[in-house]
Amino acid sequence: MDLPAKWNKHRDISPAQALQLVFENYKPNTRRAYARVFRDFQEWAAIQDMEDFKHLNSLSILEYKSHLKAQGKKPASINQTMSALRNVFKVLTEFQYLSKNPFKSSVIRNEKVSDISTKGALRLTHLSAMMEANDQESYDVRVADLMRKRNGLLLRFLYFTAARRSEVADLNWEDIQQDGEFHVAFIRNTKSGVPQRLKIRDELYVELQEWKEDLQLAGLEKPWVFISLGFRTRGKKMTGKGVNDVIVRLGKAIGLDISAHYMRHTAITIALEMGESLQKVQAYARHSSANTTIRYFHDQELLKKNPTDRLPRI
Repeated sequence: MDLPAKWNKHRDISPAQALQLVFENYKPNTRRAYARVFRDFQEWAAIQDMEDFKHLNSLSILEYKSHLKAQGKKPASINQTMSALRNVFKVLTEFQYLSKNPFKSSVIRNEKVSDISTKGALRLTHLSAMMEANDQESYDVRVADLMRKRNGLLLRFLYFTAARRSEVADLNWEDIQQDGEFHVAFIRNTKSGVPQRLKIRDELYVELQEWKEDLQLAGLEKPWVFISLGFRTRGKKMTGKGVNDVIVRLGKAIGLDISAHYMRHTAITIALEMGESLQKVQAYARHSSANTTIRYFHDQELLKKNPTDRLPRI
């Protein structure tokens, strides 16, 4: 992809210099505020030069927003930070220092939402907290390392693939296949009864292979990807209930009453909120009807912008 003329002209310019150039006519206090916000984000994202901005997208900024929440920043402070970043990226794009604005306002929403959707969608901060809880859980010392690896992988697999608990429980190693340049999971026992494929992200595939090696070293090489590690059932296939129990346990560890379906619901909701087309998300979720898919997004939107909020008092 060709870089904008101005980017080529200032290819060696630092992000701080670019910021100074485009905001040189702003008031000193505004410049300092934007510079501070931009510097903090730059450090978090490990941005060294303008080239690094090509790898940013709305998800990166959403993750940064979650990072601020995890640090205990107040909603008002986070909103101010997001507002400043929105302005910074808008101006840098208009001045053609960036080829594409990574800040998508429809994704980076204000904090005027509940901590957890009543319809079952978690936030990225919840997922991160569950991963941290998994690292700190007191598992059986005999299999603690394997348990942490399996449960962390299980959580990520459910989230990244939007798979159902029964589909994950039935997954065999032979079902992890190569399809051209992509890795896929071949799901045989689906809700519709028709075998389907799920795309596996590259980093998830690497983690799966590492997990397979861990099982081999532990003498637990079995046909199933996710096996039970309980004292009496060690080495056997996990059940759908077993998969659900893992998520229930990690949820309770951070004060949430959830099930494995929350991982699927979260993945679908975030995909829609990031602006992915309804048709793509419907295919990703493997819903037979688009009406089912759109409910994941509209249920929460209807709570936030309900017509009853504007009805006159009586």
